[in-house]
Amino acid sequence: MKFTIDAVVLWPRFQGMEPRVIPFVEGKINIIHGLSGTGKSSIVHIIDYVLGAKKCQIPIGIIRDTVEWFGLKIRILDATHIVARRTPGSSQASSDFFMLVSEEGDIPETVTRTHTQSQYQAAFNAMVRVSDLPHSDDEEPSNFDRRSTYRDMAAFNFLPQHIVANPNTLFFKTDSFAHKERLTRAMPYALGMVDANYVMNARRREEAQREQDKLRKLMDVHAAAKASHHADVDQLFDRCVQLGLLSNANASMNAEKVMQLKRILSATHEGRLEQTLLEPQRLHISQKLKEVIEAVGKQQGVVDELDTQIDGFSHLARTSQRFVAAIDTEKSHVIGLEWLKESVADGGHCVACGSFTNALPVVIENLETRVNKVTRISDALKDNPVVDQQLAVLKRKRAKEERELSSLLKERNRLIQDDERTRDAIGQIYFVAGEISRLVKQLDGSTADENLLKRLAELDKIIRDYSDAMSATHLAEQERKVDRQLTPMIEEYADKFGLNGTPDSRILLDRKELTLRFDSDDRRDFLWEIGSGANWMGYHIATFLGIHEYLSREENRNLPPFSFIVIDQPSQVYFPSNSGGFNALDDGFEAISKARPADVIATRRIFEVLSEGLKRAGHFVQIIVLEHAGPDIWGEVEHTVEVEAWERRGDGLIPAHWINAA
Repeated sequence: MKFTIDAVVLWPRFQGMEPRVIPFVEGKINIIHGLSGTGKSSIVHIIDYVLGAKKCQIPIGIIRDTVEWFGLKIRILDATHIVARRTPGSSQASSDFFMLVSEEGDIPETVTRTHTQSQYQAAFNAMVRVSDLPHSDDEEPSNFDRRSTYRDMAAFNFLPQHIVANPNTLFFKTDSFAHKERLTRAMPYALGMVDANYVMNARRREEAQREQDKLRKLMDVHAAAKASHHADVDQLFDRCVQLGLLSNANASMNAEKVMQLKRILSATHEGRLEQTLLEPQRLHISQKLKEVIEAVGKQQGVVDELDTQIDGFSHLARTSQRFVAAIDTEKSHVIGLEWLKESVADGGHCVACGSFTNALPVVIENLETRVNKVTRISDALKDNPVVDQQLAVLKRKRAKEERELSSLLKERNRLIQDDERTRDAIGQIYFVAGEISRLVKQLDGSTADENLLKRLAELDKIIRDYSDAMSATHLAEQERKVDRQLTPMIEEYADKFGLNGTPDSRILLDRKELTLRFDSDDRRDFLWEIGSGANWMGYHIATFLGIHEYLSREENRNLPPFSFIVIDQPSQVYFPSNSGGFNALDDGFEAISKARPADVIATRRIFEVLSEGLKRAGHFVQIIVLEHAGPDIWGEVEHTVEVEAWERRGDGLIPAHWINAA
């Protein structure tokens, strides 16, 4: 959208002093240059603050102490507006705004509050025609999902000092998660990929899909609940037989039992429950209790038998370990056989008394055989613990059988309690009737299920209809269309800078990560992986020039982003200021051009590329640069305009007589 800043205006706190007016030229590279500490960088924050920033980043001190209102003279859609915002003082921001349509363009001597912040932003949103649809259909959308506003478009206008060469952040304020999320959602509006109708259809489709997901989960819950009620049916059926509410226990199918329970419920509603009461059939529960007690006994025997086997194998394992330990102990006491064999090999002389005998070799050979046998047994027990696997199998089996025993014990205890309750049968029949009513309501969900299925079918049709309406736009194709236009623009500006990206790669604006992506056949890199400050600065400017060239095309000129760029000190990658604020460019051009000619040439190239971008955009965009570099570097570059030169002490954003008055 055509948006021109004709001037930055400061109204002083002190009466009798005229406003400070810094004029800018439409369709040019407007340059404010000078020494450190003169207020150049504050221009970025003043423009942002006046346009409705949530927080004021104008430095606390002289500027806030001397200025009462910060303002702009702007032109939007050929109408001139004077807009201003009261200084926040020591607070984060002010909610006092001033907005005036000025046919003559005259700047008033004083301003007073005309708008609140919400009124001011609503007026701007109306002017830039950002869709008023939120990104969510929630009754109270989150901050991320609230409607896009002209404030979200500020990301395309500002390259402050901490962003212009930042490897991790391409767009203004997206170094915070909240701003990044909002710009991700606003990007389709900004680049014209979607219109309000598409957004409305997308929101309604997402709403239908969310409802559909909820209903499907509810259907799953109903099915799981019905399955879990089978045990409840069996228990209530048994209880009714015990109390004499049912005459027999012959029903085997769950459906048959439910039907009989419903008859009891009908009798209750008709007031004839006691007339249907039979003699309580304690034998029914007693027989079931007897069967369960027998099953508990059998199951306990199985568990006990497994315990015995486990104890036996555990004892065998411990015995084997003790045997191995004993063998190891005894082996440590035995004289080495190899030494004995070598000692008697020469003529069979006894190593103890020296007498000659032929029996010693045979004895030693027999001893070696026995020692080797015992050693093999010991090694086998040590290296092959045969009982371990059997123990593991038995323990798993015992755990399974113990779970079965626990289940039987639980059932036995329930039946015992039920048997005790039958002694007070008359007093409990109505309680049981109430339990039957509760259970039947839970089971009788067929009508509800039918309604859910009907609504699911309706939602399927709604989702298809919205998808069909959206298919005319085809977001993926729109994204590819924008990429086909943006990519060559960004690449051409990058080539003019001579940047070193991934070789033979295609540069894409990644709208999810909000950074540049470098795609090649075998790899994918991102901006933060492309080294050097000069590269990062160059790609930032190349991206912004590419976006604004795209926005300057006739068919895109009514898209919401404003047609200006403010860049703060792009030359810092070649001439960084030290911790005290001193910059080598402050020493003058002659000295620096001799000492660092390559950096001077690289700095001049920044302005040459900006000039090229201005021409390719048909001067639709306005560029404001805040720099240390003076006209000796950029003066001969086409379309550059010197707006202010703050080269001497006392020069700067705030006039000296304002400071003296403070």
